[in-house]
Amino acid sequence: MRLSQKAALCGSLAISALAWPAGAWAQQAPAAQNPDTIETVVVTASRRSESVQDVPGQVTAMTGSNLDQIHAKSFEDFAAYVPGLSFQNTGPTSDLIAIRGVTTGGSQLSGAVGMYVDQVPVGASSSFGLAFQTLSVNTFDLSRVEVLNGPQGTLYGSNALGGTIKYITAAPNLDSYSALAEAEGSNTDHGSFSDGLRLMANLPIDPGTAAIRIDGVQEFNSGYIDDPGRGAKNQGSSNSFNGRASLLWQVTPDLDVRLGVFAQNIDGLGVNADFRDFATGKPVAGEYEQGFALRQPSAAQITLYSGVADWNLQWATLTSVTGYQVNHGEYLSDVSDVYNPLLAGVFGVLPYGLFVDTNTSKFTQEVRLASPDNTTFEWLVGGYFTSESTLENIDLRNYASPDHLFFGSAAFLGTLPSVYQEFAIFGDGTYFVTDDFDIGLGIRYSNNEQHYQQLAHGILVVPADPAEVTHEDAKSNQDVVTYLVNPRWHINEDVMLYAKAASGYRPGGPNFVLALGGGAPTFQPDSLWNYEIGEKATLFDKRLTLNADIYDIEWSQIQLTVNNGGINQIENGGNARVQGAEVSFAYQVDHALSVAGSAAYTDAKLTTPAPALGLAHSGVRLPLSPRYNFALSANYTFDIAQDYVGDLNVTDRYIGDRTSGYAGSPISPLYKLPGYNSLDIDLAVVMPHGLELDAYIKNVFDEAGQVSASTLANEYDPTAPVPVTLSQPRTVGLVLKAAIGP
Repeated sequence: MRLSQKAALCGSLAISALAWPAGAWAQQAPAAQNPDTIETVVVTASRRSESVQDVPGQVTAMTGSNLDQIHAKSFEDFAAYVPGLSFQNTGPTSDLIAIRGVTTGGSQLSGAVGMYVDQVPVGASSSFGLAFQTLSVNTFDLSRVEVLNGPQGTLYGSNALGGTIKYITAAPNLDSYSALAEAEGSNTDHGSFSDGLRLMANLPIDPGTAAIRIDGVQEFNSGYIDDPGRGAKNQGSSNSFNGRASLLWQVTPDLDVRLGVFAQNIDGLGVNADFRDFATGKPVAGEYEQGFALRQPSAAQITLYSGVADWNLQWATLTSVTGYQVNHGEYLSDVSDVYNPLLAGVFGVLPYGLFVDTNTSKFTQEVRLASPDNTTFEWLVGGYFTSESTLENIDLRNYASPDHLFFGSAAFLGTLPSVYQEFAIFGDGTYFVTDDFDIGLGIRYSNNEQHYQQLAHGILVVPADPAEVTHEDAKSNQDVVTYLVNPRWHINEDVMLYAKAASGYRPGGPNFVLALGGGAPTFQPDSLWNYEIGEKATLFDKRLTLNADIYDIEWSQIQLTVNNGGINQIENGGNARVQGAEVSFAYQVDHALSVAGSAAYTDAKLTTPAPALGLAHSGVRLPLSPRYNFALSANYTFDIAQDYVGDLNVTDRYIGDRTSGYAGSPISPLYKLPGYNSLDIDLAVVMPHGLELDAYIKNVFDEAGQVSASTLANEYDPTAPVPVTLSQPRTVGLVLKAAIGP
């Protein structure tokens, strides 16, 4: 692989930007045995337990204590601390996530990031199950979050094009009873009061052998956008309920079993988006004001059952991971600005609402056999199977009519059942050439089959007879092989250099079909190769960790979402290239003060024309990802009085300019999102008897950062206002914690 001059520039930026670095946020707490050194975190990114400093690739590990320090209750709260991670907010119930610029923007229908709760993949694999939407997992009582940058095609399979996010829950403690209660209240400028109650109990059933851990969370989050035309306030609010139960049973010294159930329900109302002028980016009315014609409720539920067994056979460890989940999403979107330009000549100007109800049931089974850790040859082999059934109902409604119809007929009323099945086998090996140099190799073969049906009727389906039900039936069968080559050189016990070449893919499949819309009936898989070099170092008597990498991603046959006659379809749209650099540090200044940081440079562009977007030239920037982002954090611990300890945490985040849409595209028009900065301050007071009081301020200077935007309507009406999601305004809050046990 030939690195261009621009990639070389990325490398020099990585070296020169070490004052801002990234990735080791989990390492900022002092080690238990020596308060003047950095505690490295053990992660499972490679399906083995190892220090994050030994993983030959960019991994950000944020422990539960780190998440508490920044008051991160969900993905959106910690995203800015991860280099190369960006997102589009699609409402209170989900997000569209991009890692290393691998995204086609807010209209993307297929997922490009793998997501796991413990060892079980969650969410749909196909676009019909809304695979682009990633579940918003509450971070209470997590052991850690791991973000793996770059494709993870060999160990984590399809859809992990840009990377993988893993939520690892705290395991039951077999030996000790413990409990934790948290009560939180906060007030958000331009919004109102929010509250939360979080509870945990750890109960040994048979001390040393079996224990159960139970979590419960209730939270209300205020929105902060008003809609004067409808007399609605605090749009973007949400109510969430979360429950987890986990049983750990040490059957024998060599066999343990962990059973879990996780349930979460989020009800949202509207989006935290104000209306901006397409040309100037200025608010159409007032800042923090929108003008939708309709109320936009949303709901997302997941119930996940899991079972993980680890059996030490002495010569190898056998791991079985079984999961079954039910996902339900229900959304009503105001699409008046999209459909009125198309249909006003037929029906007049109307309030159009698109109602989508999606139910996905997914079974997964993975079996792995891994050799013991050694210094000669380590290997891992396994198989994976998933069967996924989705029933999606879509209804385009006229809310000016009590029956939601158009002159007595539906516009588009569709029932879309689909089945996705995937089988894969994979292998991974590390050969230790010398004590200091080893090379990792990986391969995965995947086969997926899809069966899609579309039963639909309405004026937009068969204009001559809207009552006629059409039945589309399509199948696909695809074979894909992904690879990994990963050499690693330990210059000494504290400094490692590595290189990485890894591939990933995303399944193709059938398309939505509409008689008036045209477009392609199917789309093909897209794939990419990631080429990366990097270093990881632990310096100054283990007081400093310093990690940096540069990468070059070649992405081919990218899947683009194109709106054909009001219906979104996926078309393959050419090739793209992403070049970037990431850097991280964590420094324990002394026993009381630590600092950490992250930064990334991302240059993501089309390298070929994209006719599906109306682009006849290359070089157009991909949407959503900032060219530059960084975050800094400082933590200072001090004595207040006898048995009273203060913990002050200050963080600063900068998100660089981004785009929604593509420059020069009439189909996905460009809207520029300026960069913004946010400063947070937290002061925790740890008191006797397991009590703690946290006071915090988020977004101290109340900056209205433009997080993401949607220009879907501007394809048909260039003057349509752009809904722009704004960052959370200044929020002042208090958290009271009470703990019993360790």
